Amino acid sequence: MNNPRYQYKQEAKDLLAGKYEKPLIVLLVFFVFNAIIGSIVTKLGPKYSTTFPIEVIEQGNPAMVTIFNIVGFIIGAAIVYATIKLALNIASKKEFTVEEVILCGFKENFIRNVFLQFMVSLFTFLWMLLLIIPGIIKAYAYSMSFYLVNKETDLDAMAAIEKSKNYTRGYKGDLFMLDLSYLGWYFLGLFTFGILWLWVYPKHQVARVMYFEEIYNGEAPTKLSEKKDEFPELY
Repeated sequence: MNNPRYQYKQEAKDLLAGKYEKPLIVLLVFFVFNAIIGSIVTKLGPKYSTTFPIEVIEQGNPAMVTIFNIVGFIIGAAIVYATIKLALNIASKKEFTVEEVILCGFKENFIRNVFLQFMVSLFTFLWMLLLIIPGIIKAYAYSMSFYLVNKETDLDAMAAIEKSKNYTRGYKGDLFMLDLSYLGWYFLGLFTFGILWLWVYPKHQVARVMYFEEIYNGEAPTKLSEKKDEFPELY
């Protein structure tokens, strides 16, 4: 990072000061949607006994669970795109409406967004099958993908993934530490039934986008050494 982590976090906090209304509405809509899909899937899913040995006491409706999971995934791709757009708008001090952000994931190359989410999820899952650590490393390698398709609207999904892998080479550790610095706030949010996350998540995403901007513009210092050539997959 060019700057200490606290500086990105402070700048994100300053950018959002007095401007939480729109981000809160956007995130609340997404939060409610995810909660509804989650509750439907839980209701339609199998029921298990509460005593040992645990047994299935009701099969539920697997077909409907699958359908709602697919619907949730597809709409979730639009939500991921929209949350990055929201953070980019805030970081660049760009004016936006709630409706624009909520719908942008559907209006701006929706099929590409769904395919990108699918490929990122698939690649991460396949790496996770090997070991947890390689899976986490690869998740950070793909982490700029939705940022890149927001910046370069004509970029296709696979090109975005490849570019993300190149841009994040040497910076995954910094991104991980930035995310880790918000972990305590997310933990506290559990005691507020997730309500606190509506304030934490925008700051977290804006701080992330600000660091992505540095990497994208070539402003972050090159941190690769000979280890890059020795262990390329770790970078």
